[in-house]
Amino acid sequence: MARVSPLKGEDQVSKLPDEILVSILSRLTLREAVGTSVLSKRWRYVWTCISVLNFDANDIYLPRDGDMNNYSKWVSGVLAQHRNPNVDEFSVCFNLDDEHSSPIDQWMKFALLNRVHRIELHLSNIWLRPLLDSYYTFPNRLLGLSAFRLPSNDSFNVFVGFKSLKTLSLKAVDVSDEALEYFLSNCPLLERLSLHLVFALRNIKVVGPSLLLRRLEVVSCPRVESIAICDTNLVSFTYDGYTKTKMVLKNAPQLVELEILRLTVRHLVQERLSDYMLPELKNLEQFVLVVDRWSNASLLGYLAMIKNWPNLQRFVLQLSSRQLIHEHDEEGEGAREDLREAARYCHPCLKMVEIAGYCNTCDFELFKQIIENAVKLEKIIIDALENHDPDRDSESKNEEDYKEIQRRSSLEQQLKTKLPPRVELVML
Repeated sequence: MARVSPLKGEDQVSKLPDEILVSILSRLTLREAVGTSVLSKRWRYVWTCISVLNFDANDIYLPRDGDMNNYSKWVSGVLAQHRNPNVDEFSVCFNLDDEHSSPIDQWMKFALLNRVHRIELHLSNIWLRPLLDSYYTFPNRLLGLSAFRLPSNDSFNVFVGFKSLKTLSLKAVDVSDEALEYFLSNCPLLERLSLHLVFALRNIKVVGPSLLLRRLEVVSCPRVESIAICDTNLVSFTYDGYTKTKMVLKNAPQLVELEILRLTVRHLVQERLSDYMLPELKNLEQFVLVVDRWSNASLLGYLAMIKNWPNLQRFVLQLSSRQLIHEHDEEGEGAREDLREAARYCHPCLKMVEIAGYCNTCDFELFKQIIENAVKLEKIIIDALENHDPDRDSESKNEEDYKEIQRRSSLEQQLKTKLPPRVELVML
């Protein structure tokens, strides 16, 4: 058989159609894509048509808290050369403040004029810039909410761009209640909405079956007073905030994942049980709850929270201790009778329970109720490690480690005496 000699000196990749080359470059980092412009005349402008614009500061060797001006010039320079009228992803992640509002406004205008599908605008680390009044504010005139009327040929008239938006993620970007309502009402394809460190928000309303929104995250928005989710097709809702926020969940038949990532309760046994009763969610399958635990107060109240969810299959309770909890704390003596009654409820579909954080022997009552009332329970996972002072001396370390082993062993032995054969116990 004759041997086929390899092609000599021919660049087969460069012969591919522009559409394929653009697709390839869109999978590279922005720096790598721009770097191909020096390969040959054929490649000089191919990168300007890529559909993914992820402005990663690492591409120009800048830390997230680095030179704001250099980062801003880099983004603006790239956008000035870009030619593709359709952008799939547009991502800006850098510590920028309101002094850079003008270029950021232009970036947002670019994204919407290019019918972007996914916008990620993450502008701060709260620890780097704690001053709330220095946050960038999403321009109302871009939404048509400005107090003055724009001329018809104004370049900010980009409302058509919202029709393509599917994902919106904002961090350290101030958005008013009116602006959020506009996004929800005028983005018919919006499926994911993530709001982190948004300080201007007061009331969040996700209402109406016409909304396509499937996933909602509200994290560290401390001024939010109320959240209403009614008559929607929402599938997943994550909330990290305060118990003072009034929350209404009504007629959300598709909701299967609920995460409440920060519930601060100092002494649950002194609170009203009604404060922790969440509405009926017939199709909810997974619930993750993160609790700031201040004492050895009974955990039964948290079990009572899930009594109205007949299809719940996985319950995750993460306990974050704000101070050292001691075995002899008086709050650890037990739960009120109303908490016991509320927790004594059948959970017909619950299969897995995961509890992470400091667990004491006084928490055995919680596990006892789960074992007795979850008829399909298959597994209990417990990660009962305690947070110790990192500066403790070696003698204290040995003594605390010994107590830790004893405590975990005691809890494990108690549980094994109650567990039916079908239930697997995993101690991490």
